[in-house]
Parts: sequence; structure tokens; C-alpha cells
Amino acid sequence: MKKASGIRDVARHAGVSSATVSRVLSGQAAVSEQTQARVLAAIQDLGFQPNHMAQGLRRGRSTTVALLVGDIEQGVYASLTKHIQPALEGLGLDLLLYNLGHSQDRLQNILARTEAMRLHGIIVAASDLLSTPNIQSLAAKVQEQGLPVIAVGLSLQAHGIPSIVYDDRGAIRRSVSFMLESYGGPVAYLGRILGSASGTERFAGYQDALAARGLAVDPRLVWDSAYRYKAGWDSVQDALDRGLSFRAIQAGSDEMALGAMAALQARGLRIPEDVAVTGIGDIEASAYLCPALTTHAAFPAAVAETIAALLEDHRRRKPLAPVTTLERSFVRRASA
Repeated sequence: MKKASGIRDVARHAGVSSATVSRVLSGQAAVSEQTQARVLAAIQDLGFQPNHMAQGLRRGRSTTVALLVGDIEQGVYASLTKHIQPALEGLGLDLLLYNLGHSQDRLQNILARTEAMRLHGIIVAASDLLSTPNIQSLAAKVQEQGLPVIAVGLSLQAHGIPSIVYDDRGAIRRSVSFMLESYGGPVAYLGRILGSASGTERFAGYQDALAARGLAVDPRLVWDSAYRYKAGWDSVQDALDRGLSFRAIQAGSDEMALGAMAALQARGLRIPEDVAVTGIGDIEASAYLCPALTTHAAFPAAVAETIAALLEDHRRRKPLAPVTTLERSFVRRASA
């Protein structure tokens, strides 16, 4: 069996020192383009495979990136995880998934142990938990230790933490405006508001759309509930039991929208002829309902690519973009 090539073999083949090969592999020190080209050519010629784990341990870090998600049962987090894993693998990194279950104590405990875990980086995709000051402060301290922390779903650039967010306020404003123009009112709002940064932004978009037409928010038509199918069902059933009248529903997630649609249909109401419904997130099931759900698309692949770029920039000691904002696209289907 042929012995695997090592750094010394690459160095001899390229006519450079082992230290120079290490600098090229780490990307953390200046090497001329000519020298770098020779080293990369030698790596290809010899079929050299860097041991990323050993390199990481020598630097006091592993190759493991922790992804902390708010609740793995929610489709948005499952889709995000699916795209982040191959993006990290492309950098020679491994994924460690933590399901926070919307537990602030669990997130606080993990952030407090990051130094001992020797992680390569942390991705926090839990906007409801990140919105609390003590968690933000703890995340900032982790960042100060030289460990990259990336926030998804909430901008923490004020704390020096690079963030990736969607313009959810603008997205909801557009869809509520569309329903007001297409179906008239009133438009009810179904979504988590209190304790959720993204929920607050989405509700603000609803308020913006009403205000632009001189309409006041009717508190009876604002249903603050969890991002769950059952929450959508229960909220709409309760509203109908109370005799409330509404022509359309803007849901704060696709899961809630699907629950709302099921409740409407169970009461003999037609969608969209009697009540139009829109969601946000574009989970896979939304396209295969009857009627299919009108929603706003998410772009988890773009989020994953941005995360990979930020981690690579950190490795190369380049300045990190403080915030990356992604625009959602409006996906009109049969429900509105």
C-alpha cells in the first residue's frame, strides 16, 4: 500500500519549507501568489489530503462548528440544517447540531461552555432567544475570545456579531398590502409576536400595510400564538367561535397558515373565496395543499453560503460583513 503523502512531501515537491506549506493550508499568513501556486500544484500532484482535525487541535480548536437551532421540529430549521452541513463540509468542517427547544437556559449553558468545547465556530439560529440582553452579552464575550459567532434571524451587529437576516417586515408588508388590494379587509394577523425578534418584525410589516391605507389595528384580529399547526387551528377556531369577521389572514409562519386553513375548511369556509390566507417560509408542504399556500420563499442555501463565506473570512483574518440582509420572494399560489 502506498504511504499517504505528508506536508514534508509536499514541501519537497514544491521546493519550499514545511512551514510555508502550513501557511498556505491555514490561509492565515501572507504567501506570494507564485509560491502558493507551486504548493497547490504539489498538493494536487501528490493527492495530499490535509488532516483538518489535527490542524485544528494544534491551534487549540477542533474542526467542529456548532449549529444551535430554536426548534428542530420547525421546517425552517430542518431545511437550514440540510444546507449548512454540505457548506461546512466544503471547508473541511464538521457540524454539531443542538436543538435548543426555545430554552434560554440551554442556550446560555452552551455559550458558557464554548471555550472548553474547543469549537471552530458557532451558528445561532434562534431569533427569539437571541433577543434577550443577557444572551447577547454572553454571545459577544464568546466572540471576543476569538471564536466566530454568527447570528441567523436577528441582527446583532451592534454587539460585533456578524448576522444574516431576512427582510421579513418588508415581506409581510407586501403580502398584506396585496390582500387588502385584492380582497379588501379586514385582514387578521396570526403569529408569534412577544419574545420573538422575527415575529416582532413580521407584525410590524402588518402594521405598516394597514397604516399605509389609514387603517387601525383591530386587537381582536391579532392572534399572538406559537409557530405551530395546532396554534393556527386553535386561533382560527377561537376567532370563529367568538363571531369575529375577517376577509383574509396573514400568518407569521407556513405551519400556522396550514393550521388556519384546516380550521377554516373544517367550518365550511372556502379558501380564498371566503377567506384568503398567506404564510411565510415556503416549507415543502405548502406547495402541495389544496389549495396551495401563497407564501414568501426562504433561501436556506443562500444563508448557508453566507455562513461558509463568513467562516472562511474569519479563518483568513479578513473583516467580516456586519450584517447580510436577504430579500424574500412572494410566491403566489391558490390560497390568496
